[in-house]
Amino acid sequence: MLYFPFTQTVWGNTVLASNELTFIRGMCERTSKSQVCGGPILIIHFIYTGLNARGGVPHILNMALEEYHSENTLHYLDVVFDFGTYCKLCLWWSEAESLAAMIGEDVFQQKIFFISIHSKVTCGDLFAGKGEDRSDVAVRPEEFMNYLFSGSLQPLLEESTTYQ
Repeated sequence: MLYFPFTQTVWGNTVLASNELTFIRGMCERTSKSQVCGGPILIIHFIYTGLNARGGVPHILNMALEEYHSENTLHYLDVVFDFGTYCKLCLWWSEAESLAAMIGEDVFQQKIFFISIHSKVTCGDLFAGKGEDRSDVAVRPEEFMNYLFSGSLQPLLEESTTYQ
């Protein structure tokens, strides 16, 4: 099966972003183990429900760091979210509490969060989930972050690096 990394979602359908074949060329140099942060690292990739996030930057970062860390010092989690209805939001709050309890607060020296979502660029809002009719439900960015990092997940944001 071919994998096309440059896709976009248009009206709920995944389509190619370009019809032309794209070649990516680059050079990668490895660093010595002494130059990599040795403390425990947590990487959480929050993924909007139904979004294909295979092969993205979070996975690449995790694969690169796996060579320098053991299972005890590098933790990677893919977390799918959908809080498009009040019922789903209540379920997410429960899942967020469980996730926070599993992770703990002060265990990780580095915390890196990736949030993979899609949005209507012209509106400035973010899709939070699917509504009752399976349509995308959008919220303002500040609401989105309050929902995503609700309850006991909130303290994890302190001194973390977050990518959207």
